[in-house]
Amino acid sequence: MKQWIQSYALGLLTATLVFAISYWNIDATPKTAAEEEYKTDELIDQLESEGYRTVTMDEWKTLQEKNKNEATPPPPIKEPVTTFSIDIASGTTTDEISKKLIQANIIEDAAKFETFMKENDYSRYIQIGQATLNSGMSLQEIAEAITSK
Repeated sequence: MKQWIQSYALGLLTATLVFAISYWNIDATPKTAAEEEYKTDELIDQLESEGYRTVTMDEWKTLQEKNKNEATPPPPIKEPVTTFSIDIASGTTTDEISKKLIQANIIEDAAKFETFMKENDYSRYIQIGQATLNSGMSLQEIAEAITSK
């Protein structure tokens, strides 16, 4: 056992020496790029020879102003507001209400509406009766219209 440990230690020492010698013999100085002064004309010629186009700052500003004037976005198209009168009977659940609101195009996502109602504790306060809703209302406004909270 003693001989095995001595051999192992000798191997570690040898490996360490090999790494140390190679570390000290390698030139570890970072190599930097040579700094050269390029003239503007040389750079432009180089870029244009590779297929790029170059413009001066004045030309660039003129192009930007021209594009601003031409690229005026069209006014947003407003979707028509849908109005819906919902009848809520005794025992109506949030799930049933969300299905009716989806069919009437008042809300876009039933799961989102149901989650909103449960997280904000509106589902416990659903009011029996009739409520008039429209597609321009937020989930908060719809919830307040159909509940007594």
